[in-house]
Amino acid sequence: MSSPAPSLGVNWYNGLQVGRVVVPGEPRFGYLPEWLKNGYSLSPIKVPFELSVHRVRAWEFDQLPGFIADCIPDQWGRKIMAADLARHELKPTPLNMLAWVGERGIGALKFLPPISEDGSSDKWEAVEPLFLARQAQEVVKKSPPEAFEFLLKAGTAGGAFPKANVAMLPDKNLLCGGNITHELQKNYVGARLGILKIDSEDDPARTSTDGRLECAYMEMARAAGIRTANAEVLSDAAGNRVRNHLFVERFDVSASHDHRLHLVSLAGLLESFSLTYAELFSACRQLTENREELLEAVKRMVFNARAGNADDHGKNHSFVFDDRDLRWRLSPAYDLTLNYSDDRTFNGLLHQTFGATPRLAQLRSQADQFAVTAAEFDSIDAAVKTSITAWPTFAKKAGLDQAEVDRVSELHRRIEDQMSTDGSRSVRKRPRLF
Repeated sequence: MSSPAPSLGVNWYNGLQVGRVVVPGEPRFGYLPEWLKNGYSLSPIKVPFELSVHRVRAWEFDQLPGFIADCIPDQWGRKIMAADLARHELKPTPLNMLAWVGERGIGALKFLPPISEDGSSDKWEAVEPLFLARQAQEVVKKSPPEAFEFLLKAGTAGGAFPKANVAMLPDKNLLCGGNITHELQKNYVGARLGILKIDSEDDPARTSTDGRLECAYMEMARAAGIRTANAEVLSDAAGNRVRNHLFVERFDVSASHDHRLHLVSLAGLLESFSLTYAELFSACRQLTENREELLEAVKRMVFNARAGNADDHGKNHSFVFDDRDLRWRLSPAYDLTLNYSDDRTFNGLLHQTFGATPRLAQLRSQADQFAVTAAEFDSIDAAVKTSITAWPTFAKKAGLDQAEVDRVSELHRRIEDQMSTDGSRSVRKRPRLF
């Protein structure tokens, strides 16, 4: 493993060259002339699609354009990446981090040359979920990277809690790897690529990594008419307790593994983490030019408010671009779960838009500013309310016990009471956009 040159190629999944990230100094990105001639803008709102360089001086984005910074893992994946770079005496510079991702990232972009060309991530190996849980514990304990070798090649996903890039076979057994190759589908027919959210806690009373609550929320959102990523619980009885891992199927890769979707988070698209639902709706209108996509975004706002998902920050809303029809769409919804606490302030879109306790009148006003009719909003709200009323059904299907079902039901009732009261905080007015 060696440090890359002072520039790095940004490539499309099929090998076409998109542009380059150049140092020294602050990283600069520029599209290549051939891509400008035959390709597509990959971040239309902030990055000029022209023969120029784009700089971002925000450390939150590692001084990279947001759509490229999105490819670098944050939080959990960054711990793994930093440990791997350190053992090879490399600093976590923007170029080194992109080269570490190499060809293993989420979405349609590759970064060449990769920092390691030993081919280890091309090898998909059978793995037990408990083994990944044990390796995740080693990451938390800051053990040497040799203690979590499987997670090194499968650790490009971000988020706060342990994850691994895996493939799930029809018999529910798992493979662990990194690079997506045609050989994976050829050698393992029916393999589905996904991210495994690892239930790594040994103490059953500590449920922060238990995947059942999120799985139930994803089903509840789907019942409300929201497009969601496919997710299922993998219960593992090995070890000292039953662990409930969550497998979330990747939506950036086709079933045949030969096509990729370009993925950009709302935060990466707007190069900001201080965001509101008005900015989500505006970006949705500008990118997709599709009213149905705007209504989909409104559904997600109403669901997050009613279901208590206050951690709806800009990395948890994304858009996908499909080079087959040249269309932008909202990605399937993901990371939908209960994030509601009287003792914690969340900095998601709900809080930035409406304050700590969103009211139904505020949600309605926000939708109205984007020409969502009263009838459309009422229909969306009714569907969400109906799905939340059925919470016990989704919870029991996911395997949650009655105490947890009752706890969440009580929170839903509290939220319903709060939403029905008049709120004093108004939504900032914007010009109508349709």
